[in-house]
Amino acid sequence: MEFRVLGPVEVWGAGRRLPSFARKPTALLAAGLVDAGRVVPVDRLVDAVWGEDPPATAAKLVQSYVAALRRVLHRPGRAPVIVTRPSGYLFQPEAEKLDLWLFQNLVERSRLERERSRHTAAADTLERALGLWRGPALGGARSPALRVEATRLEEMRTAAAEQLMDARLQAGGGAELVGELTRLVSGHPLRERLRGLLMVALYRAGRRADALAVYRDSSRLLRQELGVEPGRELTELHAQLLAADALGPGSRLPRLTPEPAVVTVTGGLRTPRQLPAAVGCLTGRRAETERLVTALTRTGGGTEEVPGQVCVVHGMGGVGKTALALHVAHRVAASFPDGQLYADLRGADPARSAHPGEVVAEFLRALGVRAEQVPGGLSERTALYRTVLARRRVLVVLDDAAGDRQVQPLLPGSGGSAALVTGRRHLTGLDSSARVGLGALGPRSTVELLGSLVGADRVAAEPSAALDIARLCGGLPLAIRVAGSRLGARGRWPLAGLAARLRDEHRRLDELRTGDLDVRTSIARSYRGLSAPERLAFRRLALLGPVDLAPWLGSPLLGISLAEAERLVEALVEAHLLEMPVPDDTGRIRYRFHELVRLYAEERACAEDSAADRWAAIERAVRLWLTLVRHAAHQEPPPGRASWAPDGDEREWGRPADRQRRLLDRPGPPPPRHTDGFLPSGAALR
Repeated sequence: MEFRVLGPVEVWGAGRRLPSFARKPTALLAAGLVDAGRVVPVDRLVDAVWGEDPPATAAKLVQSYVAALRRVLHRPGRAPVIVTRPSGYLFQPEAEKLDLWLFQNLVERSRLERERSRHTAAADTLERALGLWRGPALGGARSPALRVEATRLEEMRTAAAEQLMDARLQAGGGAELVGELTRLVSGHPLRERLRGLLMVALYRAGRRADALAVYRDSSRLLRQELGVEPGRELTELHAQLLAADALGPGSRLPRLTPEPAVVTVTGGLRTPRQLPAAVGCLTGRRAETERLVTALTRTGGGTEEVPGQVCVVHGMGGVGKTALALHVAHRVAASFPDGQLYADLRGADPARSAHPGEVVAEFLRALGVRAEQVPGGLSERTALYRTVLARRRVLVVLDDAAGDRQVQPLLPGSGGSAALVTGRRHLTGLDSSARVGLGALGPRSTVELLGSLVGADRVAAEPSAALDIARLCGGLPLAIRVAGSRLGARGRWPLAGLAARLRDEHRRLDELRTGDLDVRTSIARSYRGLSAPERLAFRRLALLGPVDLAPWLGSPLLGISLAEAERLVEALVEAHLLEMPVPDDTGRIRYRFHELVRLYAEERACAEDSAADRWAAIERAVRLWLTLVRHAAHQEPPPGRASWAPDGDEREWGRPADRQRRLLDRPGPPPPRHTDGFLPSGAALR
């Protein structure tokens, strides 16, 4: 679902514009979108819809309009666009689905490009940003509150246009810019910056007299309208023109672009110490710890810091990413004397995921910026945030990130600061100096962790039961902590008793829950973050039981092409719901569920899919598998093309499509209960 406010307010879905809402719900949606990512109080929504004369039932009507919008905007399997909060409503479109956010991000990118003197790239980026505009902001808003917002957005548009012209001139432009600059000056006659840019363009076009005339017109207008003389930059530019100083391509232009605002903080900048307490015992992560510590404290020769270090820790839920990150952060804290910032981004829960604009605002306040000095837009906040950090050494810990776009605005820029990011996804879009993927602990480390929780003497007294618990928990630190917590609360409970309970697959996830620690809930958060096709693939693949999975199996299980099946499998790997691929003895790629994840997937399959659908999927997979085995035994290709076998080089099988359909739909006997471990014996098929 895409939302557009840089012009008439529009909502797009599946590549087409949705029918327009009535005027009042549209005004309410506009008010929410211009403040997207922040809670919008009901009073502000009332002002946006009715202005200064709202009806007595305005608050109730706001509720009804929100309900009407939700009926259209809500999509199953997606995070809600409008979330109710105690003081109002939070509008949270996806990061790439609001044109205002895209515009602000592009403007911020262009600023960074200009700082690196990449003026042509900056101009191209600004043209992309301005290309998002389709007309006056908010499409001619009626209420005073929305007109104020529209004016603010139009000011951002004009500023971006100024920056574009400046970047084009800095890149060597001249005569070709005169027409556009003349139009901009005509629309904004009091903006000295635009007039200065026009003077430079005219001079480069060989029209020095016209450039001097622009200054005379500016001086006369400013005296008549405002009673002031032109500013220093315009005056200096006029003096250069009179002296015929060089203003050609490659020459140094007067600074017509304002310097970034410098915030003066009363009492000086603060030194935040926001790190939560580290876990008492971190087991089995020595190599990962040393790698991260080395990366975060690395220098560039002598004592000069390597700027902008970013380290990423990724892995499945419950594998100990936060524990490792906090352990490392406390280890290196002394290397960051200007403070440590911490934010839980809640990326595993799409409905509660933190908006980067709110996090940046919290960081700015923690660094000593007064609340009234925090800018309103994300790009302005990010620019100020990086300015404050530019000459400081601060460690920024970003825990449980949803994705690259949530993290990018929160990373420090140049300077000696660094960031340590954790997430359930691989976060491959981040340019990281160290990337650590956490897997399950080995048996020895798992037993060691259990011993640290329940006492080494109890583990030593029942070594076989301790090893069983470690195996049945799959080496997942969260599961071991739950088991250790339960055993610790029952000092006389033998380890063998808990091991016996965990052996029952139908009860295992129920047993791995205590207080706020719950393995099932941890896996469910990752599951909720999947799209509907990815969820279906997750459930169907689990039907095959605890076996290594070839990516082609998703095709018969879901009744889709091999290319689509492989894409869905890769999405599950990206979300750490399938373990990373490993080659088998023949070199072909295989995937595997973590045992506790597989049990959860089987639960969801029983809850969400009918028995008939599950059996049909299994039957298709078994018939295809038996067909491949039969043809392999006779050393001949299967019907149609050899490339649809698992070891084919091509990415598609079943060409033409009707051959695949005939194969999968061919009548056959009911599938066997067991096929060398290929089929499960658990509840997923019952």
